[in-house]
Amino acid sequence: MSETTNLFESVENVEIKLSRTKTWSGLETDPAYFPKEKDDAYRENLGDPGSYPFTRGAYPQMYRSRMWTLRNIVGYGSPEDTRQGLEMVLASGGTGVSIVPDPLTTQSVDPDHPAFGPEVGLEGCSLPTLRDAERLLDGVDLAKVDTAWHWAAMAYPLIASVHVKRGQPLSTLQGSNMPDMLQQTLCGWGKHLVPAEFGHRIAVDEIEFSVRNSPKWALGMPQAYDLRERGLSPAGEIALGMAMINKTMEDLIDRGLTVDQVAPSLAWVSTSDIDFFEEIAKFRALRRYWARTMKERFASQDVRAQRLRIACHTSGKSLVYKQPLNNLTRTAIQGLAALCGGVQSLEACTFDEPVCVPTHEARELATRQQQILANEVGAARVADPFGGSYYIEALTDQVEAEAVAMLTRIEKIGLIEAIASGQIEQMMDDFNFDLQREMDSGERIMVGVNQFVPEDEPSPTRFKFDRTNTYAHIRRFSELKQQRDQGRWSESLKHVHNVVRDGNNPMQAMIDAFVADASIGEIWGTVRVAYGHAFDPYGHLQAPLSYT
Repeated sequence: MSETTNLFESVENVEIKLSRTKTWSGLETDPAYFPKEKDDAYRENLGDPGSYPFTRGAYPQMYRSRMWTLRNIVGYGSPEDTRQGLEMVLASGGTGVSIVPDPLTTQSVDPDHPAFGPEVGLEGCSLPTLRDAERLLDGVDLAKVDTAWHWAAMAYPLIASVHVKRGQPLSTLQGSNMPDMLQQTLCGWGKHLVPAEFGHRIAVDEIEFSVRNSPKWALGMPQAYDLRERGLSPAGEIALGMAMINKTMEDLIDRGLTVDQVAPSLAWVSTSDIDFFEEIAKFRALRRYWARTMKERFASQDVRAQRLRIACHTSGKSLVYKQPLNNLTRTAIQGLAALCGGVQSLEACTFDEPVCVPTHEARELATRQQQILANEVGAARVADPFGGSYYIEALTDQVEAEAVAMLTRIEKIGLIEAIASGQIEQMMDDFNFDLQREMDSGERIMVGVNQFVPEDEPSPTRFKFDRTNTYAHIRRFSELKQQRDQGRWSESLKHVHNVVRDGNNPMQAMIDAFVADASIGEIWGTVRVAYGHAFDPYGHLQAPLSYT
């Protein structure tokens, strides 16, 4: 057994541990603190940690009983390159395997696409086929190791196909991805790549299939991180995210599922931005509103459905190119806010993300940052450490009230219509315009952007890696297309097309197509054609076969 395999096999037993429950000076602390008298208002609006409506935390003792998962995302070049980066993260103390594909893979574009060759692997890992996923995951038992994929529609069927090809049942598959396609429509892809109704349908298909067939697979839904980075306030994050959840839940209920079957598999993917106190209030308001929605709107009876899990990544948008080491301060404050707000997993941005793909040194510093928060700062000692603060409680109520008002406006229009018509994007643009106006006027100060900007500064160190593996990866992809079983390949794509055309869930057909060596671009293009869209949204490629 190789050293690499040992690293991945051991990750299931690695965790951040709470080293002490005393303060740094030696004062003993309780798991949580409470008002002297718990009146009806307290029980209705706050409740104890671990109790409905979960404002004060998902679990009674929070991190004393369940520490957060420490994650660092890795992705660059070929599968072999990213594999090496993952090994370095695990060796430095990371407790999760989080992979980000390159933009081509996330858009389901193959690496030999004539418009995009030079971009392959530059900002993530290129993973166009099952065989590439096998290279990345060699020796990783997907029934034991929880792999997290920063990726929407195609992540589940691709990783599931690896599991199936190994002869393991889908019911044992562990991991997570972010099936929310509507956020991709809103956050840079646009309607020509993912029309709103089309994207929503695929997300519902994926959630339904994974809930029914892979109950250990977690679903990052909504992917509110990108929505927030695109241009939303904390209240806006809750409002738009809940609009997506409500619409998705209604459609899944129409397909015969219940909220208590679906919600326990979901985790809210959030950001933690720079306003420390407002972010804490947001996490508390979000949990409360989620719990009430699941119970009152969808008649949930299961506490697991009412108890929201939050996966958090600190804000990349808040980071600054100038004097990037200052970003260590920003991410530390954002990470602390997330932990005081009670998230279940945390990824800290690296200080050099505004400059380049994170260097190995920067990723290690991001890991050390969370270890300092756990062991030195004491962020894990007490559930809801700001609970009862006049300021935090007022902010929690304000954020929720604003979110409810925005959600009401969105649902009055209809979520899909609000996105397709551009009204949601206009709301985001207005938010960004106001922010920029305040920056230009000096009303809002960002160090290194509009104040305290250094005149002379040496260029920061940039991440570099040998592109040899990437070029070999592209050649290997082209060779696979010539060497695969053409009859099996074409039949698998025809089956995908027919399943989608007939209005059925295509996930099993997509898994089978990956096993038949179809590529991500071919499968996604086939799904597009079956929905009545062009095979290639960029207009360079025709469908590789006739589906009739």
